[in-house]
Amino acid sequence: MTPFMSIALFVALFLLNSDRIQKAIEICSECLILLNGTNQNSKDQFDSALLQFYSDIYTVLFSAYRHISDYINAERYGRKLFDLYRESGEASRYGNLGTVFESLGQYDKAEEYLQKALVITTEIGHREGEASCYGNLGNVFKSLGQYDKAEEYHQKALVIRTEIGDREGEATNYGNLGTVFKLLGQYDKAEEYLQKALVITTEIGDRQKEASCYGNLGTVFGSLGQYDKAEEYHQKALVIRTEIGDREGEATNYGNIGTVFKLLGQYDKAEEYLQKALVITTEIGDRPKEASCYGNLGTVFESLGQYDKAEEYLQKALVIRTEIGDRGGEASCYGNLGTVFGSLGQYDKAEEYHQKALVIRTKIGHREGEATDYGNLGIVFRTVGDFEASEVCLEKALWIFRDIGDGRKEFDILLGYAVLYLYQYKIKDSLLCLHMCIEKYEELRYFLGANDQFKTSFLEHTGMFPYKLLCTLLCDTGNARDALYVEELGRARGLSDLMAEKFDDAKDHSR
Repeated sequence: MTPFMSIALFVALFLLNSDRIQKAIEICSECLILLNGTNQNSKDQFDSALLQFYSDIYTVLFSAYRHISDYINAERYGRKLFDLYRESGEASRYGNLGTVFESLGQYDKAEEYLQKALVITTEIGHREGEASCYGNLGNVFKSLGQYDKAEEYHQKALVIRTEIGDREGEATNYGNLGTVFKLLGQYDKAEEYLQKALVITTEIGDRQKEASCYGNLGTVFGSLGQYDKAEEYHQKALVIRTEIGDREGEATNYGNIGTVFKLLGQYDKAEEYLQKALVITTEIGDRPKEASCYGNLGTVFESLGQYDKAEEYLQKALVIRTEIGDRGGEASCYGNLGTVFGSLGQYDKAEEYHQKALVIRTKIGHREGEATDYGNLGIVFRTVGDFEASEVCLEKALWIFRDIGDGRKEFDILLGYAVLYLYQYKIKDSLLCLHMCIEKYEELRYFLGANDQFKTSFLEHTGMFPYKLLCTLLCDTGNARDALYVEELGRARGLSDLMAEKFDDAKDHSR
């Protein structure tokens, strides 16, 4: 080993830490070519200095490829690193290989290696390494749908990071806990922890994690029906990730923005953003996010009535989710496929798939998903004429959505109740539910702020149906004047919002 290579390694580390990843990879690759050309002996015969040099190069390459989301090469150098230390009688780098398997969606292997790393770091009293193992294991348990266990491990990591003054790690754990609380339907807690993470990441100048916080907050606001705020935060995240060249994060934000447009019924825009996300995730080998893109595109095609295409994409997502052991994602695929089969009139198959989804989500504690499955089963039972079973399922769904504060889904369930009562000719009950439904719609509409594009889209996609149904029922029950009022109210919504926005602009210009 020459002084030149020692300097080259130092430069590569500097480039890696200053986000000049490609240059760091080039230098390390050149070092390996030189080393492999001058050392023909097996690694068993290397002296400790040369062994350490190989280790350092593999570590830089492993970290660099992970940073740019090239998981195939990351795994390659992670394995080299692991083999190198196994041959030398050391196995203290289980954690690195564990994170590679986590990135590849091989969660059982990831847990195995991370648990080994945790034992070692705890035994030697390496507090920072111990916290890192707890945090990475928390991510694995989250991916496996074991949310209570994920929270437990992230809390352990947070305690250690706070004690040792690791601000960057502290922010990471606040962010991880925020995403777990979001999955558990605890949106207030999720926002609280994510805002704490955002404050720290902004203070320390960690742009990548700052973008992650914006993106995760965007998903929380989306779940609360605050779509204007959701898009704003996702766009902030996308700007940062594009600037710093974070392709994995860029794909995530394209997917998140696509999901917002999907919820608003802007399916062309939703498909455009989700396809962008799919291209990137496929290129970088990020299987979990690739599955997410297939799943979201499947639901877009389902909403457009393209059921064959919807089933094709959802089945692709299901295959990946099952292979990588993502129980939560698997349940989501079953639920969405159930909806497709329901739309195709295959009600037995629809019930079967929704029940599969419900079993998994109940087991893993995914309350939002559990409520969604109850709501979907309620629709299936209503369609086949089992009104009693339908009402039981809708009641369970409504209770959970109200408990977790998901206003958009609460709106959907109230609308489901109104239609169910109409099927049974319970006109008064149906009218009552429609009034409640419109009240909830007005509340959600308020959260859209001054974005008239979002309000109009939301009104056309979701809000018009209860207005029209209420208008029809009022006419049928002899309340023509009330029916006319409801119809005019629905039509006036977009116009009134636009006029209010123009009036505010005029006031601003006159100041």
